[in-house]
Amino acid sequence: MNTKIKLSTLLLAFILVSCSNEDDTSGEAPTNNTIEVSINEYPTSGDLVTTITSNLIGDLSFSIASQSVSQAMGIDSNSGEIRVLAWQEFDYETTTEITLTVSITNGTDTEEKNVIVSIINVDDIWAFLNSSRNAYENAADGTWVMVTESEYNDLANYMAEVTKSGATDSDLLSSANINANPGQALIANLNGSNIPASSYVYAFKHYSWANNVSGTKVKLSTGTELGAYEALGEALPEHNAEYNHFVLKGNATPTTSVGYLAIYVNNSIGYKNISGSPYGWGSDGDTDFLTSGNVGAVFLYQGLSTTLKQWD
Repeated sequence: MNTKIKLSTLLLAFILVSCSNEDDTSGEAPTNNTIEVSINEYPTSGDLVTTITSNLIGDLSFSIASQSVSQAMGIDSNSGEIRVLAWQEFDYETTTEITLTVSITNGTDTEEKNVIVSIINVDDIWAFLNSSRNAYENAADGTWVMVTESEYNDLANYMAEVTKSGATDSDLLSSANINANPGQALIANLNGSNIPASSYVYAFKHYSWANNVSGTKVKLSTGTELGAYEALGEALPEHNAEYNHFVLKGNATPTTSVGYLAIYVNNSIGYKNISGSPYGWGSDGDTDFLTSGNVGAVFLYQGLSTTLKQWD
C-alpha cells in the first residue's frame, strides 16, 4: 500500500508541475493598455507623439478609434506612430491633456490601447516667435521687442481670447492712401475698438513715416478715452519707416477696467482719411490727456490684448 501511495503522490505532483508550467507567462512582456506621454504646447504638425506597440503577432494594422479632440492627432496604420495633425489644438490654456483610444488588429485578434497626452505649458509669445525668439528671451520684463509681421499675425490669430484695439483690420487694409502726420503728440483713434477689462496688452504695431525713430511710446488709459494715459512698458526700440511690429515682454498687470490705447509719436506717423472716423490728440508733446478731436482720419496703430495671461 505504501508503494502505491508514493507512486500516486509522485504522479499528482508531476501533473501539477506540468499544468503550472503551461500557465506560466512570466517570460512574456506584460500588457500595458494605458500609455502616458507629454508634449509642449504648440508643436509642429507632423511631430512624433509616441509609437504604439502590441503583443499581437502577425501583420498589424493600427487605427484611432476615438480621441477627445477631433483630428488633433493621426496614426500610421503600419508603424503605429502617432503624430500631430492640428498643432493649434495643443493649447494648454484650452486643454491640459488629449486622450485617444488606439485599435490594433492582426486580422483575427484585436487589442485596444488608451493614450493620455499631457500638454506642457510654455510661454505662448515665445512659442510663436521664430527669428525674434532670442531677442525676446534676452529682453527684460517691460521691454518692447521688435518682431516680424508674420510673427505678429500669428500672435493675433492663434493666441486665446485676443482683442484688437486702435485701428481696425478693415481700416488698416483699406485702399485709402497713407498720409503723414508730423507727430510730436499723443494720438488716439476713438472708434470703439477698446480693450476689455482685466486684459493684458502684449503686442503692438504702427506705421512710421520716418527712419531712425526713437522715443515713441505705447500709452494706455483705463479711466476714460480722454486720459490719463500712461506709458505701457519702455519706449519702443528704434525703428524705421513702414509698419513696425513689437511684443511686450512679461506684462503681468491687467487693465482694471475698459482700456483705451493711444500712441505718443516722437516723429511722423501714417494715417488714412476715412470718412466718419473719430480721433483725438494732445498737442503738448508727451502729454497724458487728449485735449482736441476731429473726425475723418484713422491713425495706423493697433494693439493686441488678451484676458488670459499666456506667458511667464
